[in-house]
Amino acid sequence: MPRFPVALTLLLLATAALFLTRLGDRGLTSEEVRWATVAREMRASGDPVHPTINGTAYYDKPVGSYWLIVAASGLTGGVTETAARLPAALAGVLGVGLLVGLARRLTDDRTALLAGAVLATSFGFVVYARRATADVETVVGVLAAVSLYQRNAARPGRAWVLVLWAIMAVTSLTKGLLGFALPLAVLGVDTLSLAFAGRRETGFIAGLNAHARWFFNPWTLLAVPLAVAVYFAPFMLSSVGGPAGAGTADGLAMVWRENVRRFVAPHNHVGPVYLYAGVIFVLAAPWSAFLPAALVPPVRRTPGDRFARVYFWTVFAFFTLAASRRSYYLLPVLPAAALLIAGTLTAPPQELRGLARRLRAVGWAVLAVAVVASGIALVPPAWVLPAPYDTFPPLPYPAAFAVGWLAAVAVVGLGLRGCVPRPAGFAAVIAFAAFGYGFAVAWPAVDDQRTRRTFLADVVARTHADPDRLAVFHARDSVFELGRTAPDYPDGNRLAADLRDGRVRWVLARRRYLAGVNLPANIVLEEAVRPWDGVDQVGDKLVLLEVTSPAGP
Repeated sequence: MPRFPVALTLLLLATAALFLTRLGDRGLTSEEVRWATVAREMRASGDPVHPTINGTAYYDKPVGSYWLIVAASGLTGGVTETAARLPAALAGVLGVGLLVGLARRLTDDRTALLAGAVLATSFGFVVYARRATADVETVVGVLAAVSLYQRNAARPGRAWVLVLWAIMAVTSLTKGLLGFALPLAVLGVDTLSLAFAGRRETGFIAGLNAHARWFFNPWTLLAVPLAVAVYFAPFMLSSVGGPAGAGTADGLAMVWRENVRRFVAPHNHVGPVYLYAGVIFVLAAPWSAFLPAALVPPVRRTPGDRFARVYFWTVFAFFTLAASRRSYYLLPVLPAAALLIAGTLTAPPQELRGLARRLRAVGWAVLAVAVVASGIALVPPAWVLPAPYDTFPPLPYPAAFAVGWLAAVAVVGLGLRGCVPRPAGFAAVIAFAAFGYGFAVAWPAVDDQRTRRTFLADVVARTHADPDRLAVFHARDSVFELGRTAPDYPDGNRLAADLRDGRVRWVLARRRYLAGVNLPANIVLEEAVRPWDGVDQVGDKLVLLEVTSPAGP
């Protein structure tokens, strides 16, 4: 067989193993609970257009990502942790394949495969490919639209324009209007860049007219209305009927609040304008060691390098200019970063400027030091950490880690002696092994230290004789583990009244919200507190209260 198909197959298999292995062996955390809860209630009700959490309308996100989880639940027999994370994991594998295809058209086989490996083993991409959110689906949807445009931009006025707008519409149904905004921003800047580059030969206006035909053609007149209809159809359907609260928190209002208004006047998630200058190095780790070198333009500018830089800087500028900033918002920049980093790692020295060559050498040094220094993880916490952190559990399966670490250190040593012919390939293998240990071995083992799952299982056992009189107080995100809905009380006075009247017997609450609330109930179960938990973590711990003098049903 030709070498490239074999290598691509191995890369995709390694990516699938990294993203899918032990996917459901960890409990859901943070925003994962929202996606899983909405999907579970959607599956139970059979209503695909009225998302709810604990029986209350919830339109903060479009319904497309919930549909993917419901579809995945058909493979798992229900909305489990695996089903909730499976769409993101499969999207991640697809994204790696798409990036290899795009990079192969822009560069060569070797750089394309390395770009896919860099994306697959970038910290942010791995984390969110194994997370029950719609972030990776958005990254891959944007990448698919950009890749389709790059393949067909020289063939305007064709049916591919329909597919382009359909991809943007479907992507926007997973998390929001980014599915339209980001691809159109990249495509628009690329069009302007091409027109500006050819201004001396043809003039800017003539060049703009030539390069903008992907948009200004008859197919767009059909594609845009169809894309708008695809995107808005679920929202229009959700305006009819639905659970309590659907009329006051409808989907279209949330589209405006969570997309348009958040961009210019956010109500939360406000970070400094320089936030992403540091975040990019975390999201792209460990390959971000080479990002400074990759951002230095090469000696000879190629069309592929120009397009990769347009892709990177457009996405980076888009999120920097937005008033709402949060670290993971920048995830869509990772495919472009992988393109630039792979190109820098495979470029011959004579094609790089002196600064880029020096920065690339620094990147290799940083990576080598990081590999060697990671061996400190083998030291028991009690030997090196102060109290109370000396009670941290030791490294899971230390023998497996030690074998991998020694092999990586050996590669570093051989590389320093010039005995490693293609160090980028070896670095990719080490990255796959390191993330494989971290996410498929260590992380599930560390999950045993989390106290929420065990506590909620005890709550289910304690309340099984009278489950209909269990209520939640600022603990709505616990209903997924409970396996059922429960009345949600945001007001402590009303909850106290219903406890006295016998309508409620049990209350599941967060500790921090009990301060200053006079409830006629006693704490009967408490989520365990670890020695290293801080004040905020203790405040977020759950407790179960039971009414002190239960009345009749």
